[in-house]
Amino acid sequence: MSTSTPLPSTPAGKHALVYGGSITGLITVGVLSRHFERVTFVERDRFEHGPRVRKGVPQAAHAHILLTRGLNILGEVFPGFREDLQAAGALILDMTEHHAWCMGGVWLPRGRIGLDFTCQSRPLLEWVIRQRIQALPNVTVRDGSEVTGFQTSADKARVTGVRLQAPGGGEEELLEAELVVDASGRGSRTPQWLEALGYPRVEETLIQVDVVYASRVYQRPRGFEPGWEMMSISPRLPEQRKFGNIQRIEGDRWLVALGGWLGEGPSATDEADFLEFARSLPEPHLYEALRHAEPLGPIHHYRFSHNQRRHYERMPRFPEGLAVVGDALCSFNPIYGQGMTTGALQAHALGEHLSQGLDGVAQRYRRHVGQLLATAWSMAATGDLRIPEVEGKRPPGFALMNWYGDRFQRLATQDPETLRTFMGVVHMVESPSAMASPRRLLEVLTARPGADARKHAPKPMAIASNQAV
Repeated sequence: MSTSTPLPSTPAGKHALVYGGSITGLITVGVLSRHFERVTFVERDRFEHGPRVRKGVPQAAHAHILLTRGLNILGEVFPGFREDLQAAGALILDMTEHHAWCMGGVWLPRGRIGLDFTCQSRPLLEWVIRQRIQALPNVTVRDGSEVTGFQTSADKARVTGVRLQAPGGGEEELLEAELVVDASGRGSRTPQWLEALGYPRVEETLIQVDVVYASRVYQRPRGFEPGWEMMSISPRLPEQRKFGNIQRIEGDRWLVALGGWLGEGPSATDEADFLEFARSLPEPHLYEALRHAEPLGPIHHYRFSHNQRRHYERMPRFPEGLAVVGDALCSFNPIYGQGMTTGALQAHALGEHLSQGLDGVAQRYRRHVGQLLATAWSMAATGDLRIPEVEGKRPPGFALMNWYGDRFQRLATQDPETLRTFMGVVHMVESPSAMASPRRLLEVLTARPGADARKHAPKPMAIASNQAV
């Protein structure tokens, strides 16, 4: 295992605490280890040795990918991270060379584009990061402990620590820290705890999407070489609402996910329904590949009711010594694959503000992260709000934005530079404004709309005939 970068000679503070063992929480611990003499990492679950599904991660059995920006940040926080991940069995792939993607009825071109992403199970990714955390000499892991509230200064203007307790009860313990970071997920109790301290209730934005999906692990058929390591079939919203995805993970296995918006997903347990749902997708390729594969375990079901964003940046008062990251701050429709990378961006932003000093870091960070999240939130919300039944406020010019986005995607199937720009935005290495530069705007508006939707599609019969023998 690779070694980590040593602690800077002038840390910002003596002790920081992160609670919540999410991927964002783990990355945040790594960032804070460079800025504090000591970091305590608190998690309610007990960590087991090796990659294991944890009770506190209900979506652990489902697909997770790190986009290019997230992978790059992890490489900065933990030098040698890519090599560690690959050594553990994960695949690091090029987004268009190894990924066959039908987006809105059009298959995107194949070929190397220079934007990497990872394919592995969620437990493996967490395990690799956690090993790096546990190897840090200034990090103490307190698993099997639950944060039950904040400790504050007498005037309640600063969070000075937390109260800890074993899950299920027992004697409370006070643990002081100069910075407390909430990485506890969507069920975060920070809004209630702040309100009890006299702070206003944080504003929330919700978009009800009722996404339902089911996942299952399969053995990749022996001798099966389709020319892709991941295949995605994304619907043409709002007319279509079903999606499907196969990605190769460690152990030469496939992780298959099928689902849809507004409750339109496969049965939680019925194998025949799972396959029938795959066959009902607008393209046959996933079903043709799947029907020759051997299932290796049960079907796991997951329901995501709503996008949720807590606007801490809008609060007129907010205590020093506290930061909120990950799903505790903002959680997106998981179909878009933004969550872990957005969490990495938040941890990175917190580190940047700590480089300027500990004083005022909570205020600087919350205002910055509000701006940082605006782009990712807009990208997710724009897709979901295309469905008329999804409730939520459509921004001015919403129909025009969708029209332009559709034309841009269609042009990306014909023009390599447009495809590179589009994928750069998807992977968060380019701003969405790159899609509306004067040059791109002219190209999109004058492009001939007639692209061959299936020009770059895999050949279903070739896939079907290449079954195991």
